[in-house]
Amino acid sequence: MKAPQRKKLFEDVFSRDGGRCVYCGVETRRLRKGVSRAPDLATLDHVVPRSMGGPLRADNLVLACQACNNARGVMDAEAFRALKVRDGT
Repeated sequence: MKAPQRKKLFEDVFSRDGGRCVYCGVETRRLRKGVSRAPDLATLDHVVPRSMGGPLRADNLVLACQACNNARGVMDAEAFRALKVRDGT
C-alpha cells in the first residue's frame, strides 16, 4: 500500500473511532515530528493480525493508543477489550 493510501486509511479509522482508543477510551494524539513513542500515541491495531491472514482494511483495523496496542500483543481483540472493561481502564 502506498503512503497516501496508508495516510487516508489512518485518517478514516481515526475519524471513525473518534480519535479515542477503542480499548481504554483515552484521547489519542497523532504522530508528529519529535514524538515517536508515547502511551497516548495513536496507532492502528489489526483485529485479526496480518500473521493470521487479517487484511489491511478499515474493517479489520481499530484505533488504539500505543500503550494498549503494545499490551494486547497476540491476545484476541475482544478478550483484551473485555479485560480492559473489567479492570475499569
